This record gives sequence, structure tokens and C-alpha cells, in this order.
Amino acid sequence: MKAYYILSLFSKENCSPCIMTSLALQRVELPANVVFEKRKLEIDGEEVFRACGVQSTPTLVLYRSTEEGQIIEVRRHVGGANVAAIESLLSDI
Repeated sequence: MKAYYILSLFSKENCSPCIMTSLALQRVELPANVVFEKRKLEIDGEEVFRACGVQSTPTLVLYRSTEEGQIIEVRRHVGGANVAAIESLLSDI
């Protein structure tokens, strides 16, 4: 069974690097086994960001779901990301 991944973008309103990263994500074709989710500071709150170890925005975190149902972090990219950086984050999955 192929692994299941979650790509999370942690961002906030009026953040230029967050907007740039969102636009770059629209140009990336995600593999079939990757689900994308957007976490907004104004909606999810600081507690969620702290619990996920996010200290600045934007932050992209790639998680993997295990067969036991656990969600573990695979890797992350902190700061604005272009298409190449996002593709690199998704490489080898």
C-alpha cells in the first residue's frame, strides 16, 4: 500500500511570502497520494501553530500517515517557497 501524505501550508493574512507560496502551490501538480490543507493563523489560532512547531509564516509541512493511523512529520520548508522548493519538498515520496 502506497503511503498517504498531507501537505500543510501554515500562513496568515496580508503576508506577502504566504501569498507567493500559495500562488506557487497552484502551479504544482501534487502526486495522487498527497492531500493539501491550508492552515490560517486567523482561523486555527496560535495554539494550533505552536502545537505543530510553526514559529513563522509561511511554513510548509509534509506529513505521512502510518498504517497505525499516526501522522508523522516527514520534512518542512520555512519561509516563502517557489515551485522548485515545493517540488523538492515532495521529492522521493
